[in-house]
Amino acid sequence: MQIAFCDDEKAYVDLMAGYARKFLSANENVIGNVNIDKYSSGEELLEAYRQGKCYDLIYLDIRMKELNGFETAKEIRLLDSKAMIIFVTSLGDYILNCFEYRPFWFIIKPVSEEKFGYVFNRAMMEIINTRTRKYSFYTKEYGSLYIDVDRIIYLESVLRKINIYTAMEQYTYYASLSEAEEKLKKYDFVRIHKGYLVNMAYIQRINKNNVVLKNNIALPLSERRYKHVFDSFTSYLARCSI
Repeated sequence: MQIAFCDDEKAYVDLMAGYARKFLSANENVIGNVNIDKYSSGEELLEAYRQGKCYDLIYLDIRMKELNGFETAKEIRLLDSKAMIIFVTSLGDYILNCFEYRPFWFIIKPVSEEKFGYVFNRAMMEIINTRTRKYSFYTKEYGSLYIDVDRIIYLESVLRKINIYTAMEQYTYYASLSEAEEKLKKYDFVRIHKGYLVNMAYIQRINKNNVVLKNNIALPLSERRYKHVFDSFTSYLARCSI
């Protein structure tokens, strides 16, 4: 696991890194090996990314000289869509402006050990759970396959076959969509039609008769499922914004 702390106040970088090491030392049997890097500017962190570094978790101060936390997060998202970002700030007013960068959490300075530990524990558990988010299925051509749940945009049922669509690939295997729904509903997939199961992370908007995905594909939405889909998506958005 790779963790980065980025703050132009060295005292805060050292403080939070110290909190993290203390927590990790007490939980090494669960979490395993962890590397911690410290950066004093957004530019320095981005340069590390360009040199091939990649992080599971990034603590990012919002108020930094030159490149601020939001600008740094924007660039990180172009390079890494999966990194978990926790914003650190002394001003609560910034919080409402941070959600477009898909943060996991935010922490208000001063950062106590108790406050840090609560958020850090949540982040560690989320990373561990994400690493086990695999969907398995069997195809005649390739045998058993495993795919990251987060890569699946939607599943389509056609004549007893399931088509799985990702951004780059399509897979086909024999099964019922109800079986797939049972496996994937805990990962925020919602059945929008008897023939479609959609990953809510890829939904752009919900209309009365269809669901528009972020890649602009429109899938049919059955009338009887509309309320359930709308309520499920609203709940999903609320959870992502906490």
